[in-house]
Amino acid sequence: MTLFRLILLTLACICTGFFAQAEISDVRIVGNGEPTRITVWSDTAQDAGAFLAQSGGQRSLIVPLEGEISPRVGKGAGGVETWALSSGRLSFALDRPLMVSRVLNLPPTGSATSYRVIIDLETVSPARFASTAKRDMQRLARAESDSRKATYALAAAEITPPGPLRPSERKGDHKYVIVVDAGHGGKDPGTQSARGLLERDVTLKAALYLKDILEKDDRYVVRLTRDDDTFIELEDRVTLARNWGADLFISLHADAAGSPDVAGASVYTISERGERRIDKEADKNDWKIPVETGASKAISGILVDLVKRETKSHSAAFAELLLPELAAAGPVLRGTHRNAGFYVLLAPDVPAVLLEMGFLTNTADAKRLQSTAGRARTMQAVKRGIDKFFDRQEVIVASD
Repeated sequence: MTLFRLILLTLACICTGFFAQAEISDVRIVGNGEPTRITVWSDTAQDAGAFLAQSGGQRSLIVPLEGEISPRVGKGAGGVETWALSSGRLSFALDRPLMVSRVLNLPPTGSATSYRVIIDLETVSPARFASTAKRDMQRLARAESDSRKATYALAAAEITPPGPLRPSERKGDHKYVIVVDAGHGGKDPGTQSARGLLERDVTLKAALYLKDILEKDDRYVVRLTRDDDTFIELEDRVTLARNWGADLFISLHADAAGSPDVAGASVYTISERGERRIDKEADKNDWKIPVETGASKAISGILVDLVKRETKSHSAAFAELLLPELAAAGPVLRGTHRNAGFYVLLAPDVPAVLLEMGFLTNTADAKRLQSTAGRARTMQAVKRGIDKFFDRQEVIVASD
């Protein structure tokens, strides 16, 4: 199962049941504002965004969604007073200024059949809320306008699904292509520990070990962006992954902090700010997403947008599956799943994460990452996360 197959399934749903009504099975809110988490369960995939709004003295959070729920109203928690669904908008009345720190659209995991939208909120100042709400209302208007245009275009067109997106599209016993990127290298040593342990050496040893254990599983083909102490430009790392037909890209790093007490692993996926760089860098580096040559410009744009959205969704899904495995293998940082605009996360059609394996500025983390056993535990956790990711993808395809 690959990203391309899921996009075809999405297109099939659009084309054969465009006006079918989705169902939202549950809305739950937990937390105290530091943070608060909203989780929405749906029987279909969502591409939800979250937008702050302010009118008079009333603050709210608006989440455009496809679907219906009964009852259509509910009580909140942690700064959310109530919620209500109306006209394709799930609205949350807020009793304090809250900021959206993260939105995840996740497919089913394990034996579950529901898709999830996760929205994390944190308390901010009234002034920051007001400023963000003003901007968000403009963003919401544009998003809803674009959605209407896409709906009309898809409903009016005869859509031919795009051709294969990448060489890695599974046929018969074709294997999943995993690209492992050892961060830094050569003239770029990265960070270092108090005793001189270099990040470039830690990441290379970890990448070589991960390649070894992955290749013992006949489902995978593994490519390394570097297998020695060589410097590779960031754009070349992404280009290599696309040229190799990567189904998953993992960039390995070790972190640094001003305080020696900060420790633990963390996982990054693309941030909203990073997403705004994708098209520019794709044009610059010729990272084209192939679509049906006969498709109109409007339909081609919709198909390309679907690929980018699915890529983001799969990156987040892999991160969420990886985190529990990392936590079982060693310390993890608070707020372990983070968002950033790192260059290696900018491929428009390759699910990607950047893994900070620990802090070289922390004595225990540095000792763990310097040791063969410590690196092995972390990379074995990564292998388990990869297995769960592709196991789940195959279950989704089989059920569809």
